[in-house]
Amino acid sequence: MRQHDLEFLFHPNSIALVGITTATTWHWTRTFLEGLTEIEFDRPLYLVNPKGGEIEGRKVYTSLKDVPGNIDYVIGLVNAHIAPKLVEECAEKGVRAIQFCTAGFSETGEEERIKLESELAEVARRKGIRIIGPNCMGIYCPQSRLSFSPAFPKESGPVGVISQSGGNSIYLVRQAALRGVRFSKVISYGNACDINENDLLEYLANDADTKIIALYIEGIKDGKRFRRALEEATKEKTVILLKGGTTEGGARAVAGHTAALAGSKATWDALCKQLGIISVSSIEEMIDVLVTLLFLPLLRGRNALLFGAGGGASVLIADEFESRGLEVPPIPPDIVAQIREFTPIAGNILRNPVDYSQAMTNTEGIIKTFDILSRWEGIDLMVIFVRTGQFTTSRISDTWVRNLLMSSFPIKQGFFPKPLAMVLEPSIMPEEAEAILTAIRGAIASELPVYYSFATAANAINLVLNHTERQSKKF
Repeated sequence: MRQHDLEFLFHPNSIALVGITTATTWHWTRTFLEGLTEIEFDRPLYLVNPKGGEIEGRKVYTSLKDVPGNIDYVIGLVNAHIAPKLVEECAEKGVRAIQFCTAGFSETGEEERIKLESELAEVARRKGIRIIGPNCMGIYCPQSRLSFSPAFPKESGPVGVISQSGGNSIYLVRQAALRGVRFSKVISYGNACDINENDLLEYLANDADTKIIALYIEGIKDGKRFRRALEEATKEKTVILLKGGTTEGGARAVAGHTAALAGSKATWDALCKQLGIISVSSIEEMIDVLVTLLFLPLLRGRNALLFGAGGGASVLIADEFESRGLEVPPIPPDIVAQIREFTPIAGNILRNPVDYSQAMTNTEGIIKTFDILSRWEGIDLMVIFVRTGQFTTSRISDTWVRNLLMSSFPIKQGFFPKPLAMVLEPSIMPEEAEAILTAIRGAIASELPVYYSFATAANAINLVLNHTERQSKKF
């Protein structure tokens, strides 16, 4: 399948939601209407339910044949047993593609349901209609105003996502968006009775709007084709892969989720190593890597300057960074002497990590210290870290937190000569949570990479450095 063969999926001229409930406002079928409404889908949008009626001022048609005009794309929300019949009806209306959110097919493991999915695929092939799913959430494409969640950003970005799981795709987009990541296209494809991971990977590999491809895969239809598609994708783009179902329990869960065949972890790890793919073990790790790729400039080396507050925290962040292959070199005496000219000796340790606990209220001093340290040729990266949980609530609400976290001075990427990253640990304490959330939003607005723990920051930066170093050896 050529890349342009799937282009129509992402730019439909009209959509019909078939099977949307008219009785319950909180029903899951309403999610698709809410998503399209929130993202401001601006082409014809039709609602279909045999009961007819009205939803939020929109007419509900009793059948597809009653819908005036053409329909490009249908989101199928009907019962599984009705799905093949819906394909027949769609063919009569000239529908080009159907995304079935409907579950209850081969993922159940029941012979009758497996046959039903085969019947669905056969009818679609015979009628010339493409199917996404069943048992999936479909497409999110901000550029063309497609969304399956009202919580997704309206802005586009360079990340393309292929996810066999609908829930994982929603979680990924929402959590990554909070940290500034934006997406070109996200596809949740479920059981893949027709369009599968190979079709989608080949498409994104050639998509000009996609620079990074993130994959959540539970199983594949054609191993040889998948490898070829990965090889093609990695020639020009960075690929991140999360393989679900690499343990015995995970494999059982995969079979009951999308009826896919899992594979051994060793096999997938070897594939990633051979093709230069960043392998991750969780959605959270995938997000950390995306944040690093998008917001941390390319590092020339592994030497990090760690700057924050707390002696114990300084010990732990240094351990995390060095245990993952980054270096935390000592600050030379001449640089320490420059900083000591305006920094009290008591409570401020200038060794690397820098514990600046007792001088956080001195905004001018912080900026001068950053400026001096950033010009040190012995480092490649500066990391600011804050652990809200180690301070009292009154200290968290005090001015020093705001001073450190940018509300009093404009820290942005490029403000200092060295790349900058932030580790801002969230808190469940209300006062602390509010202060740190303000800081996180400020850092993201300045396009800085934000991490939620010492370990995740060190891990993601190391993964990206490993990838960069492997890629440089190819050329």
